[in-house]
Amino acid sequence: MWTRVNETRMTSRRLVDWQAYMTHAEVDCIQNIAGELPPDAIVAKIGAGAGTDTLAILETTQDVVVFSIDILAGESLPTTNEHLRLAEAGHDCSGCVIRIWGDSKVVGKKWPIPVDWLHVDGDHSEEGLRGDINAWLRHVKVGGFVSFHDYDDPHWPKVKPVIDEMMAEHEYLPEYSADCLRTYRKVE
Repeated sequence: MWTRVNETRMTSRRLVDWQAYMTHAEVDCIQNIAGELPPDAIVAKIGAGAGTDTLAILETTQDVVVFSIDILAGESLPTTNEHLRLAEAGHDCSGCVIRIWGDSKVVGKKWPIPVDWLHVDGDHSEEGLRGDINAWLRHVKVGGFVSFHDYDDPHWPKVKPVIDEMMAEHEYLPEYSADCLRTYRKVE
């Protein structure tokens, strides 16, 4: 039986309905990818935002460590409130999320841990996206997932051409892609 506390807990689907940063189909894809991760997986997530993707991952598996990297640390409640959503969902003290405050392009330069899944939803400029891919793709294990949010979104016209160019040699995974979420498997 759910308690009153559980009835009011934040979920990724409630967050989609409230803030609309992702769609339900994108959350489904995020959860499907999370379900395919190996035990003790490492996820590098560029862009904390509202935390919809982080909640979707943790609702699927807690056998993961998510490094959530954002240049903003919560200064703007409408745009960088992942920490609040984690607390509302009861995941703030799980140890599954390590939040890093910094520029993802700088953090990625000396990143010491191989990554099972890189999820990019940070700087949507051409320079920013190229910088993230250049800094982070080398840390993704061969066979690992690489996903991008806001692919082919009319609000972010630079995202699609950069991803198409820079990810052309990697395997596109349509079964893990929906709406503006585009996912690849890293090849050699």
